[in-house]
Amino acid sequence: MDDNTISRQRRYVDIASSLANASHLYKKAADAMLAGEDEKTYYAWVKEANLLVDDAFPEKAPPKYIPEPIATRGFDWKTLTQILIPVIAILGILLFLVFSGTTGDLTKTWNLEDIKKNSLYPKQAPTN
Repeated sequence: MDDNTISRQRRYVDIASSLANASHLYKKAADAMLAGEDEKTYYAWVKEANLLVDDAFPEKAPPKYIPEPIATRGFDWKTLTQILIPVIAILGILLFLVFSGTTGDLTKTWNLEDIKKNSLYPKQAPTN
């Protein structure tokens, strides 16, 4: 016998052993059902037997679920514009208020003389 035949013979022995063990576990599960035992007991034997059958025939076991990748259409400009337009509008309103709005004191607005008087380091002494 060659190596291929020997490996197939070993594989067949392993399959037969797994199926014999699975058959024994299925028989225990059926006996447990007839005896009225707890559902968890015979379900564990059935689950173990199913694993043995799957190990015996790995090519027959269903493949594990692998989600298909979702194709992207590229960069989503819609989301970017929905964010940028309000941001630019708010910044524009704030800049407008800074350059043309009031000073916080609603009774007056800043003029060039006020800036000179209230600067930290005046170039000339204030005249009162």
